Amino acid sequence: MSGRGRGRAADSSAWNPTGWWWCLDHGRAENPPDSPGHRRLGPYDSAEQAAHWRERLDDRNEAWDESDRRWTAGR
Repeated sequence: MSGRGRGRAADSSAWNPTGWWWCLDHGRAENPPDSPGHRRLGPYDSAEQAAHWRERLDDRNEAWDESDRRWTAGR
């Protein structure tokens, strides 16, 4: 198997070089995206990752907030 497809599902619909995008207009993962660039988030490697964009954002923000709290407490 060639390098780009390694580790991906055998079903060709699971892989598209444009990636997956979360459409803010339609509220769904799209491949390829239907909305202009300012109304979508991505690209993501899979529809599953695109669908969970908000959890990743919340987790990242919480980690940054915790880092800020530790930094402020140590001053």
